[in-house]
Amino acid sequence: MESGTGATGVIIRDHTGSCIAAANRFLDHVGDVPMAEALALRVGLRMAQQIGSNNIIIQSDCLMVVDTMKDGGFSATSATPIFDECQVLRSDFVSCAIEYCNRETNEVAHLLARTSLAEKASCTWADEPPSFIVAALADDVSLVFNE
Repeated sequence: MESGTGATGVIIRDHTGSCIAAANRFLDHVGDVPMAEALALRVGLRMAQQIGSNNIIIQSDCLMVVDTMKDGGFSATSATPIFDECQVLRSDFVSCAIEYCNRETNEVAHLLARTSLAEKASCTWADEPPSFIVAALADDVSLVFNE
């Protein structure tokens, strides 16, 4: 946060846990953690729309994101406009649940974000995940299905 930069990582999986799409975004100007978390949510919602998803479950290891979205997107932070947009995007899905997941089951998203921050780059992958997340994908799936 000292540099004012950040990064996000998003993974979209099907009902079996297989990767459908992934993305990371370098944020060259981000005010605080709530802003970065809200931006990650917005990237994920937009990606889900782009690939034609109708029924989604959002999982976040940020309780503030989960609580804010369950509260209708209301936030008293600098991320308020982004949460407002996320609430509008969310309403376009037939079904859109949001739930908290622990950090250990969300390692792929963090790996994507760390890579984006290190490379100062953004990327989107469809169908085929990048090789640097393949092992973490398998680990995340085994953690999720063993909970």
